[in-house]
Amino acid sequence: MQASQPDAVPAAVPFLDLKAQYRSIKDEIAAAIQPVLENCDFVGGAAVEAFERNFAMFCQTAHAVGVSNGADALYLALRALEIGPGDEVITVPNTFIATASAITRTGATVRFVEVDPATLEMDAGKLEA
Repeated sequence: MQASQPDAVPAAVPFLDLKAQYRSIKDEIAAAIQPVLENCDFVGGAAVEAFERNFAMFCQTAHAVGVSNGADALYLALRALEIGPGDEVITVPNTFIATASAITRTGATVRFVEVDPATLEMDAGKLEA
């Protein structure tokens, strides 16, 4: 007896509907971004300075620096810690590629530690190995 084949392949369940999220705040985004675009404040302008000042206050620190993307942020954080050739940086394998890329970009070596299956966070019991 053969297994029956479905008539049609079911549609994939959308993981994330960014369009729906955007539509819900479209007017707010437009109002916030229009002055930035008109003044070309998106690179080192008043809007960036305001973001850095507000983010520093939010983080309860004296300074914050805006960067172009998360990969650059990771790289600069590692460089600020003087991570480089000869160093090893431990991370988890279920991270985005930018994590390992930022580490290797400094010249350091990536060392992966397995995650705890219950939390999907680094398994501290496997850290020493």
